[in-house]
Amino acid sequence: MKFDDWQEIHDYCMAKPCAYETRPFGEHPICYRLAGKIFAQLTPKEDWFKVTLKTNPDAADFYRRAYPGVVVRGYHCPPVQQPYWNTIDLDCFDKNILFQMIDEAYDEVLKHLTKKEQRRIPDIASYQFVKTDGENEAFIELCGKLDATLNTIIGSEKQQKQYDQYNQCDSIHDTIIIYHDNKPVGCGAYKLYDEETVELKRIYVDESVRGAGLGKELVRRLEADARIAGFRYAVLETGKKLTDSVRLYSRMGYKVIPNYGQYVDMPESVCMSKKL
Repeated sequence: MKFDDWQEIHDYCMAKPCAYETRPFGEHPICYRLAGKIFAQLTPKEDWFKVTLKTNPDAADFYRRAYPGVVVRGYHCPPVQQPYWNTIDLDCFDKNILFQMIDEAYDEVLKHLTKKEQRRIPDIASYQFVKTDGENEAFIELCGKLDATLNTIIGSEKQQKQYDQYNQCDSIHDTIIIYHDNKPVGCGAYKLYDEETVELKRIYVDESVRGAGLGKELVRRLEADARIAGFRYAVLETGKKLTDSVRLYSRMGYKVIPNYGQYVDMPESVCMSKKL
């Protein structure tokens, strides 16, 4: 069976546990990731209907020999990476074989994750990451819990109120809410900072589900959405007392920068930046 619609491939990739879409190179290819690592890259162009899949040297050689000229070395990859990627011409390829190769690509990425990340995948897959906006009632409720938590950590509700004017939900249009058993347990958002940059806002995971890797997964998906929207950088503000948050962002590639904008005169703030 051949493909009638590239959406079939998209849906199959997105159905893999904890898979999400990114577009780091522009409109195409559409990249599918697990825990930040790409396992498939789809180019659904009429004159270039191809997919590039993660593999290993032995499997790569097998498929290239079995389908000469149809399965080739990763066309966009540097020579050192080509043994680990195959590009398939979808105009003349069997659907069932391709789905098998996608399964193998996903598993190839999965087995190279840390043992800790591998253990977390089934748990994270039980959560739903739902895109919405700043007016969503669940988002507003979770932001209230975030503010209460910050008041407890910072130790001064009055001090925390100075940030309120910069955290208004109605100014945020791109939001993700995490649900578990239909209950909202986490949220995050981004807003426009400048033409190339977004500011991550309102990152929160309920205490009852912390330690499952949800915060990291949430930030990854926000970054992916921002990159799809055409932004190249992300900035954020956290606090010196929020040591767990600072560590998380640092591990994800964020670097401390001089306090920007409204945070210039707030010495307890820590501002960070990352290229997406």
